[in-house]
Amino acid sequence: MNEKFFDLKKEKQDRMINGAMKVFALNGYARASTDEMVKEAGVSKGLWFHYFENKIGLYTFVVDYAIKYLNMELTADMPAENTDFFDTTIEIEKVKMLVRRSYPYVPLFLASLDKETSPEALEAVSNYIEVYRERIREAYANVERIEFAPYVDDRIFDMTISYTMKGILEEEYAKDVFDEKSYMGKIKVFLSQMRKMSQAAPVEEP
Repeated sequence: MNEKFFDLKKEKQDRMINGAMKVFALNGYARASTDEMVKEAGVSKGLWFHYFENKIGLYTFVVDYAIKYLNMELTADMPAENTDFFDTTIEIEKVKMLVRRSYPYVPLFLASLDKETSPEALEAVSNYIEVYRERIREAYANVERIEFAPYVDDRIFDMTISYTMKGILEEEYAKDVFDEKSYMGKIKVFLSQMRKMSQAAPVEEP
């Protein structure tokens, strides 16, 4: 990336970043069209490639940017004293919604990284993704799982939480307008139900 990109007015920087994130988030790396990004950002294609030599350079930049921005907000806004898994999960989602107000597609873009299949893209951003995952692990560092019923399999439980929350996120983004209140409401209802299930007595098999 050409470092002079940051000499652009912040409003134009953000239009270009948001346009790229949206197209990558909705299409994945291989199917993402730079022409569509240009249209989303409202800038010329020549200007775009003056700052970013190629698509992989642009992809690497926006992955790095999204992760750094979210990690910064997580560091600033996450309550350090949280020891409850469900409360911590809700707080992380609140931070993502806060980031959405400046960069609307950051949550969906980061979620899309788990589904990315392009070897070129994955090789280019694997280190950045690990930085993000490590920050999420840190957010859960103080969480105590002793409250869970002993029969709960942590791996399956985490997969259920992750897949369902990503489904709710994608469902909300599929609407004409993302409704933050609706999204957080669904997340809280789902996590409340999962809390009850994780603490319930197991049903004995006949």
